[in-house]
Amino acid sequence: MTFQEIREQIDSMSLEEIKQRLANYMATDSQVAPRPVEIAVRLSNNVRCRYEVVLVATDGTETVVDFGDRYSRLVYLYTLLHPQGFQRRQAAANDYQVLRQLYTLLYFRDSNALLKTIRSQGFDHFFSHNVAQSRKAIRRATAYAQDFAIDRPQPNGGKTLIPFVCQGGRVLLDDSLRTAMFR
Repeated sequence: MTFQEIREQIDSMSLEEIKQRLANYMATDSQVAPRPVEIAVRLSNNVRCRYEVVLVATDGTETVVDFGDRYSRLVYLYTLLHPQGFQRRQAAANDYQVLRQLYTLLYFRDSNALLKTIRSQGFDHFFSHNVAQSRKAIRRATAYAQDFAIDRPQPNGGKTLIPFVCQGGRVLLDDSLRTAMFR
């Protein structure tokens, strides 16, 4: 759309339509959007998943991250549980033991479905795909996605990590998650 066409469209809009459109643009503008200062993992009311990931902004607003599927949430939470990052082979250690434990805790299910998916796709594909899906969910949740999404391992010495967490950002884990995962 050319600048002239944009001007014509604006001229044809009512003041209320202009305000609404401007509000929509501003909501995704990192210069005016409140910056998240905390990631909280807390019990959810959702019967399909025990925990939700919430970004808490400077103004106190909370945004629940809407992961589109189980596995992207699983990979994101696994990454949150490793503040300084991890090598991918660490996630695959002992037949994916920690991933399986976290999956069972999150979804109240046996981890056989997870194992079947990993084995049918291959671990590298499974992991890469779900990191990408988790990044999408974070991008939809905040204009500051670069800091809160799982980063590429190349600039981090081969480690998979979340920059905000690695740099000492505040992460609040529900006590039940902390207890179950760090026994």
